[in-house]
Amino acid sequence: MENIAYIGLSNQIALKQKMTVTANNIANMSTPGFKAQDVLFNEYQAIPQGGEAISQVVDRGSYRRMEQGPISATNNPLDIAIQGDGFFSVNTEEGTRYTRAGNFTLNTQGQITTQSGHTLLDANGAPISIPEGETHITITANGQVSTKSGEVGSIGVYKFENDGNLLEIGQNLYSAGEEEAQIIPAGETKVLQGMLENSNVQPIVEMNKMIDVLRQYQSMQNIIKTDHDRQRGAISKLTQNA
Repeated sequence: MENIAYIGLSNQIALKQKMTVTANNIANMSTPGFKAQDVLFNEYQAIPQGGEAISQVVDRGSYRRMEQGPISATNNPLDIAIQGDGFFSVNTEEGTRYTRAGNFTLNTQGQITTQSGHTLLDANGAPISIPEGETHITITANGQVSTKSGEVGSIGVYKFENDGNLLEIGQNLYSAGEEEAQIIPAGETKVLQGMLENSNVQPIVEMNKMIDVLRQYQSMQNIIKTDHDRQRGAISKLTQNA
């Protein structure tokens, strides 16, 4: 395979990954608490024996942009936004997981849960339950949950030394993985009731990225096709002159 084909193929693989990440960002631009992703690339040079250096693009993975998304008022008492660093902790079948999505609801047992049914945990790792018949729910800035009957729990909000090491597991949830030992209470964080943190995806930026990726992919495809036509033409002339 010619050098230009190697270069073109590596470029297209990288562009495909960038398109996948960008499309996922756009698909989640309305998902509460969603954090946009971007990709990391490195240039890799190989020097074949007796040949010139081949410069290729290497996909090194993706990273999350952890800046806070815009917060909007919903006036729903079970919508809760985190202002600052930190994550809610929820209980799943696989254990404790973490999320920024604050659009909670109540299940049939009166427990506060995510939209997928995972129970919100308090500062001691226990579910928070609202007594039957209680309709007036108050949540303070430090996470204390109360009804007219009194306090029923305190929402656990945690942060990590390195948010980048959190593992995405779907449903807008993260696993702490090796960061489990580095979990600490997010003391300076505020909990805002009746508010919701929206996705930090910027739709116009992501759409421009998608258009740019498509143009680059098509351009590289044309370069590869032109080189392929050149080789076919050269081979055709050589066989005619043989």
